[in-house]
Amino acid sequence: ASAHTWEEQSAQSLLTDLISGVVPARHLLPRARAAGLPVNRRTFVPLVVRDGDLARLERMLRLLGLPGLVAELADGVTAVLLSLARDQDAQALAVHFAARLRTESEQPRTVVAAADPRTVWDDVPAGLREAQHVADAVADSTAALDLPAVVRLKDVHLRGLVRLLRDDPHVQSFAERELDGLLCAAGDDLLAVLRTYLATGRNKSRTAQLHHVSRPALYRRLEAIEGRLGVDLDDFEQAASVHIALLAHDAQQS
Repeated sequence: ASAHTWEEQSAQSLLTDLISGVVPARHLLPRARAAGLPVNRRTFVPLVVRDGDLARLERMLRLLGLPGLVAELADGVTAVLLSLARDQDAQALAVHFAARLRTESEQPRTVVAAADPRTVWDDVPAGLREAQHVADAVADSTAALDLPAVVRLKDVHLRGLVRLLRDDPHVQSFAERELDGLLCAAGDDLLAVLRTYLATGRNKSRTAQLHHVSRPALYRRLEAIEGRLGVDLDDFEQAASVHIALLAHDAQQS
């Protein structure tokens, strides 16, 4: 058991160091070899799994005969780095792994996020960060159940872009400027209504239903939101601007 624990710790520290980028990837090659990861002439597939059990992931790799490292990054977030032979179909194997995982998982919201395969070891850290970014973007999404078995950057659309830019000061000031009238304790309820209204594609019936309010009560809330923000939510461009600001605000908060 102690050896297994050491292996887990070794994989975790290696993947954490790769993602952080503090240590150049080439300096981590000896540790990758020591952890049992094949590194010569390989295709690396960086994955990040949400709501996936560490032991189940390790068992699945063994079952499918896929060499790789598994490490828990945070509660419910696990990194998997596959190391495949150059003649193997990396995309197909990642999809097969994800499909088996979701089929056998007790968590219906298990999400497997991936970056494109890397054939150069120095490109692995950026790949792991991209996969982590996609997994984070999916965590914010209300449509996680409708996603493909393996989620990639192209699948997270605007939400993914906003999350990528969330620490940019220009994006932060844009979000604050657009949402200024609601960013106070008294605006929390209205902010929640706005979030639902925009996430449902400005569907008033669905929003009223989800917030357990009558249609007239919802109309009053929407009027209050428009008054505080100085916008017309029936105008597509203004609504889109507010929606982007809200996505940026939520990404910053999380």
